[in-house]
Amino acid sequence: MKSKILNLAVVIISAFIFITFFLFTKGLKALIDEIMTLNFSWLLTAIILIIAFWIFESLVIYVITKELHPIDDLFIKSIRFQIIGQFFGAITPFSAGSHPAQLYEMTESGIPIGIAGSISMIKFIIHQITNILILLMAFLLRFNYFYSRVNYFLYLCFSGLIVHIITMILAVLFLFSHKLTKKLLILIFKILNRFKLLKNIDSSYNKVEKELENFHENALLITKYKKMCMKASILTILQWLAFFSIPYCIYRSFGFNAEDIITMIAAQVFLVNFMVIIPLPGAEGGAEGGFYLIYGLFFKSGTIITAIFLWRLITYYSSIAIGSILSLLFPHNSLQKNKT
Repeated sequence: MKSKILNLAVVIISAFIFITFFLFTKGLKALIDEIMTLNFSWLLTAIILIIAFWIFESLVIYVITKELHPIDDLFIKSIRFQIIGQFFGAITPFSAGSHPAQLYEMTESGIPIGIAGSISMIKFIIHQITNILILLMAFLLRFNYFYSRVNYFLYLCFSGLIVHIITMILAVLFLFSHKLTKKLLILIFKILNRFKLLKNIDSSYNKVEKELENFHENALLITKYKKMCMKASILTILQWLAFFSIPYCIYRSFGFNAEDIITMIAAQVFLVNFMVIIPLPGAEGGAEGGFYLIYGLFFKSGTIITAIFLWRLITYYSSIAIGSILSLLFPHNSLQKNKT
């Protein structure tokens, strides 16, 4: 119950700050009047793209889980895993709550923790590799364009890229190194014990260590299931292309058409890459500031605030809204009881 109240408080405070900022900056009437003049077919396309983003990630989870540990109603449960992950990623710094939340939901659905950890880690590595490749492609195609036009652009790019690479290296080591995993696990248990969140370290470790063996055994399967990884990689590419195309749809909804879609997608790639270093839920503040800095090249000064409002509403707060319905109003246990 306490966690639900905390999550609800985060949602309310975040939404309040978001709405207040735009009301004081733009004014409610001016904001509504401008939105009413937009091309709604392009806004609808942006909404369809964020839904596609969620569906593609659900399919990634489905493809990996089906290969490693198929369960009943897997596709429906994969959608739930994805939405829960999006929600807790949105309300935690660095999106740190996404994977633990998905891992918990998987174990609650009957997937052993070792296999669930493998599924989560394989998905995470595919996600990291895909994002690095897309970022490198954006570098090749549009680096000079933005470097000559955006202040501090070099910092925005390389700071995020370094974080991505370090994270992926640590994930690979964690996936394949049994010794490193044990050391990290013992460290976590000691920290929990120090804050009196865990009483018996040895007993807890012995319970988890059995599943840890299964985790590393299943992790090695990533080298055998190449077809599975290829399918998941293609779906991940489609997932992020859908997400990166949303600002272009918002841009076109204003009636603008001077810039091409490749440039607009590259701008979003660079922005999302920068957002990973912001230590706040949803990269609050940094996301809006980065959008203003980069997309100010394309939107007129009078329209950029409304564009930021629509972008954050579609790409960020929609995940909180949908995720809160599932995690707060329809918890896993309730769904299981209703099904029974």
